[in-house]
Amino acid sequence: MATKEVTITDGKKGFTGLIKESVANNEDIVITKRGRPVAVLLPYKEYADLRKLRTYLKMLEISTEMNKTGIKAKNVYAASKKELEGRGL
Repeated sequence: MATKEVTITDGKKGFTGLIKESVANNEDIVITKRGRPVAVLLPYKEYADLRKLRTYLKMLEISTEMNKTGIKAKNVYAASKKELEGRGL
Protein backbone atom coordinates (compact mmCIF):
# COMPACT_ATOMS: atom_id res chain seq x y z
CA MET A 1 0.00 0.00 0.00
CA ALA A 2 1.32 3.42 -0.96
CA THR A 3 1.73 6.23 1.55
CA LYS A 4 1.55 9.96 0.93
CA GLU A 5 2.24 12.88 3.29
CA VAL A 6 0.35 16.17 3.45
CA THR A 7 0.42 19.04 5.88
CA ILE A 8 -2.66 19.88 7.92
CA THR A 9 -2.96 23.13 5.94
CA ASP A 10 -2.90 21.34 2.58
CA GLY A 11 -5.21 18.66 3.92
CA LYS A 12 -7.81 21.25 4.92
CA LYS A 13 -7.75 22.79 1.46
CA GLY A 14 -8.31 19.51 -0.36
CA PHE A 15 -9.94 17.21 2.18
CA THR A 16 -12.58 15.77 -0.18
CA GLY A 17 -9.93 15.16 -2.83
CA LEU A 18 -7.68 13.41 -0.32
CA ILE A 19 -10.49 11.05 0.66
CA LYS A 20 -11.21 10.21 -2.98
CA GLU A 21 -7.50 9.70 -3.67
CA SER A 22 -7.05 7.48 -0.62
CA VAL A 23 -9.94 5.23 -1.62
CA ALA A 24 -9.19 5.17 -5.36
CA ASN A 25 -5.50 4.37 -4.91
CA ASN A 26 -5.84 2.28 -1.73
CA GLU A 27 -3.43 4.75 -0.22
CA ASP A 28 -2.63 5.85 3.34
CA ILE A 29 -2.22 9.60 3.74
CA VAL A 30 -0.11 10.76 6.67
CA ILE A 31 -1.09 14.19 7.93
CA THR A 32 1.75 16.21 9.38
CA LYS A 33 2.05 19.28 11.56
CA ARG A 34 5.38 21.08 11.50
CA GLY A 35 6.94 18.09 9.80
CA ARG A 36 5.75 15.53 12.35
CA PRO A 37 3.04 12.91 11.70
CA VAL A 38 -0.11 13.58 13.73
CA ALA A 39 -2.83 11.55 11.98
CA VAL A 40 -3.52 9.16 9.12
CA LEU A 41 -6.30 9.06 6.56
CA LEU A 42 -6.85 5.56 5.22
CA PRO A 43 -9.49 3.63 3.30
CA TYR A 44 -12.26 2.30 5.57
CA LYS A 45 -11.54 -1.35 4.71
CA GLU A 46 -7.98 -0.90 5.95
CA TYR A 47 -9.27 0.66 9.17
CA ALA A 48 -11.77 -2.19 9.68
CA ASP A 49 -9.04 -4.78 9.10
CA LEU A 50 -6.80 -3.06 11.65
CA ARG A 51 -9.61 -3.04 14.22
CA LYS A 52 -10.17 -6.78 13.68
CA LEU A 53 -6.45 -7.44 14.06
CA ARG A 54 -6.28 -5.38 17.26
CA THR A 55 -9.27 -7.28 18.69
CA TYR A 56 -7.71 -10.62 17.75
CA LEU A 57 -4.42 -9.67 19.42
CA LYS A 58 -6.26 -8.63 22.61
CA MET A 59 -8.11 -11.95 22.65
CA LEU A 60 -4.83 -13.81 22.13
CA GLU A 61 -3.31 -11.90 25.05
CA ILE A 62 -6.28 -12.78 27.27
CA SER A 63 -6.03 -16.42 26.21
CA THR A 64 -2.33 -16.50 27.05
CA GLU A 65 -2.95 -14.99 30.49
CA MET A 66 -5.79 -17.45 31.14
CA ASN A 67 -3.50 -20.35 30.26
CA LYS A 68 -0.78 -19.03 32.58
CA THR A 69 -3.18 -18.81 35.51
CA GLY A 70 -4.99 -22.06 34.80
CA ILE A 71 -8.35 -20.43 34.13
CA LYS A 72 -10.40 -22.44 31.63
CA ALA A 73 -12.66 -20.80 29.06
CA LYS A 74 -15.43 -23.29 29.86
CA ASN A 75 -15.39 -22.16 33.50
CA VAL A 76 -15.61 -18.49 32.51
CA TYR A 77 -18.48 -19.34 30.15
CA ALA A 78 -20.33 -21.30 32.83
CA ALA A 79 -19.91 -18.52 35.42
CA SER A 80 -21.03 -15.87 32.92
CA LYS A 81 -24.05 -17.91 31.89
CA LYS A 82 -25.04 -18.46 35.51
CA GLU A 83 -24.74 -14.75 36.26
CA LEU A 84 -26.80 -13.74 33.23
CA GLU A 85 -29.48 -16.30 34.07
CA GLY A 86 -29.59 -14.92 37.60
CA ARG A 87 -30.33 -11.49 36.16
CA GLY A 88 -33.16 -12.89 34.07
CA LEU A 89 -31.47 -11.99 30.77
